[in-house]
Amino acid sequence: MNPTTSIVLAALATLAACNSALAEVQKPNILLIYADDLGPGILGCYGQQAISTPNIDRLAAQGLTFTNFYGCNVCAPARASLLSGLHTGHAMEPTKGGLEASLHIGTISEDAFHEQIRAKRPVSTVDSDYLGEVAKRAGYRTAYFGKLGVGFTDTHQMMHDYGFDYFCGLLDSVICWSFYPEYYWENETKTIMPGNPKQTTRNPNLFATGKASMTYSEDVWLEKALAYLDKPRDDPFFMIYATQLPHGPVSIAPKDHTYSDRAEWSENERLYASMIHKLDTSVGALLEKLDARGIAENTLVLFTSDNGHEPSYYRSATRQEDAKFSHRTWDGHTQGEDRFRGTMGRRGTKRYNFEGGVLVPMLARWPGKIAAGQTCETRAVVYDIMPTVAELGAVKISHRVDGISFLPTLLGTPEDQREHEFIYWAGRNAFNRDAIIAGDWKLIEEKDLNKSTGKRPVYQWALYNLANDPHETENLIADNPERAATMLKLVQKAKTPLR
Repeated sequence: MNPTTSIVLAALATLAACNSALAEVQKPNILLIYADDLGPGILGCYGQQAISTPNIDRLAAQGLTFTNFYGCNVCAPARASLLSGLHTGHAMEPTKGGLEASLHIGTISEDAFHEQIRAKRPVSTVDSDYLGEVAKRAGYRTAYFGKLGVGFTDTHQMMHDYGFDYFCGLLDSVICWSFYPEYYWENETKTIMPGNPKQTTRNPNLFATGKASMTYSEDVWLEKALAYLDKPRDDPFFMIYATQLPHGPVSIAPKDHTYSDRAEWSENERLYASMIHKLDTSVGALLEKLDARGIAENTLVLFTSDNGHEPSYYRSATRQEDAKFSHRTWDGHTQGEDRFRGTMGRRGTKRYNFEGGVLVPMLARWPGKIAAGQTCETRAVVYDIMPTVAELGAVKISHRVDGISFLPTLLGTPEDQREHEFIYWAGRNAFNRDAIIAGDWKLIEEKDLNKSTGKRPVYQWALYNLANDPHETENLIADNPERAATMLKLVQKAKTPLR
């Protein structure tokens, strides 16, 4: 090798090393704020007027707002999709929660608890990655705060398996229904909540408003998350803040009952609105901490929810109201009056695979990288988050996933954005039936109101064009038999195991 070639190769090696180091320095922190049962219409940036959400709206003003982002129709499958990068037909079959609550009060044995824990996992193959593992391989230190419960109950060992170095929160979906749980987990340590009542499986401590001596769980998650962010480290962080808010039953600490004076609202509406204010306050505190640490410029903040809106927590429609608002119906159930219109008028709510049950907010802020005040109509879904994190960290995922990285959309290069062949939700029961979106078309199995009688439902396939009919009111299947047949083949493809 001649001297000139050696010099050139050495220079190229030095340049590559510098570029690699630069990429490592510029790798952003990632903060995923994961709300619970939050429909997009509850937020000011999506049109809400009755409830103020200035901190969340600031994320939208400073970043990108997705108008077609999807979660799942209930909490546990959404978390399984988030952690696995798989749609609900591949990720898991949800099981009933409450195992840890039963173990805690002694109604099941330790052996029975672990036997049932082993029976279900979000990803069925042992060589599959979880989201935290992907982030760790990309050089991130990982943390998870708040609510988990992937279909039943998780354990601190499972949190380690999911790839999280640090965990603080609740591991049982039933216990997560209370904002005054008896205890929480910090890694493998069980910590008693000061002033809170004893746990039961039948009534997991549901209180509309607690006493001053009781501990509201959101306060704990926020305090711990802020403390975590306050510790300066050299390596970037990947952090999930999975708040319980605004999952019901409606509940707020007396000190945070912000909307208590709204006499024209029902008490449940006042409580729910105060929960939204509490959520917005938590988001504001997290953003302020990023600013105070001087790391906001190099932090990608994602804000989304597990599933769509659930108005039954606060709405108590009378028969007269049901009749008045019967034009908003799905599967024979009237939606009734919803003061806050969290579904933005979309059909269905939580538990249904109609748009109102699966459409969720998604906001993304990364100053200097994501253009401020932008909106996009790209159809993306919760299981896209894992491949997005992988692309940000320049690492591979060990198993095939259903998700597609939406990093090109974030960075304003839509010409590089791959699109989904389809987005799919597996039907599980009478509430949520199979549904699939391909382009602007949605095929969904829904109740045939002309043939269903009493407890004997009859289902039919329906086809909707979401571009022209986002409320899913006009079934076009009779006029589009070939398209329906093509989409039915996609449903079968979606059900085919990846391995």
